[in-house]
Amino acid sequence: MGVVLPEGSPGVGAGPQILASAANGIAELIATLGGDAGRVFETVHVDAHSLDSPFNELSLAQYCQLFEEAARHTRYDNFGLRFGYGFKPKQLGAIGYMAVNSPTLAAALQNFCRYFPAHQQNTTMTLREERDLVYLDYRIEDGRISRRRQDAELSIGMFCNIFWHALGRGWRPLEIHFEHPKPHEPREHEALFDTPIYFSQPFNSVVFRRSDLDCVMPEPDSSLFSLLEPFMSGRCRRARPDDLVALVRQKIEIQLQHGNPSIKRVATELGMTSWTLHRRLHDLDVNFNDLVRGSRRDLALRYVAEPHIPLTEVAFLLGYSELSAFSRAFRQWTGMAPAHYRRQCALTRRLERSSASIRN
Repeated sequence: MGVVLPEGSPGVGAGPQILASAANGIAELIATLGGDAGRVFETVHVDAHSLDSPFNELSLAQYCQLFEEAARHTRYDNFGLRFGYGFKPKQLGAIGYMAVNSPTLAAALQNFCRYFPAHQQNTTMTLREERDLVYLDYRIEDGRISRRRQDAELSIGMFCNIFWHALGRGWRPLEIHFEHPKPHEPREHEALFDTPIYFSQPFNSVVFRRSDLDCVMPEPDSSLFSLLEPFMSGRCRRARPDDLVALVRQKIEIQLQHGNPSIKRVATELGMTSWTLHRRLHDLDVNFNDLVRGSRRDLALRYVAEPHIPLTEVAFLLGYSELSAFSRAFRQWTGMAPAHYRRQCALTRRLERSSASIRN
């Protein structure tokens, strides 16, 4: 099988990018669920023709918005989950082919993590070992992309398909972790993965036995791997982390449920001293405490809008020890109580659905 790689370097837009192959098949699934793919693409300002080549690039923010809008438009909250579950590794393009043409599952996952920056920027993708367990961790490291549940669920499904390719459909992960709060209807998650599912975790993770890594990949093609490796290596060298503020916001969000985020801890995670981080933020005319307040407010608005998440849990996720303290802060941000804001969001959703029904 031949693979033709594009000449020259791919175009780079604003912000972190992702190869268009990651959205392969989204229009078909939208249509299957009774939606209008053209309207979804138009809403998020994505040119549908940009998906024609797997080597084209999309803005990572628009990619995440595309799946969030698809879920909203089709009224199917588990859109990303279903998309990822049926997504075969080769559909991912170059990085998928590199994974399935590695000699063993261990090599496949190591190569996947190593070359992931060539496929998707501003993202953590690592293998982490704890005793006899291994965690395949995934997380977008861009605090500006706050709505990313659909991406997390489709990504975990995609990753599990690498395991299924090697170990067969009878394989089951030991656990699945998601960083977002528990959705309104989690039974489909449990049915698809047939394993315990944990939400509000530090990473999106597939947890499995170390012994699984010894599995030999079926019919690996070393020549195809050798053809793809220079292309992906070149893209890795060009990949660069995006702006510092986005990275700091992401670290802040992770620390929030444990209390007030510390500039020292954030700086350590970014590999610098707190003084250096303070200076670099100051050069950008940004204050760390303002980032904390802004992150807490943005997450509060997002979580309160989800009717199935108890307000006491929202308070906990944002680092408040009591619901009353959270309610006071929320009133300061919005001028209304959390429960009132939640009712307003529910009313807005009903009006949007009524309007969509009339149009259709």
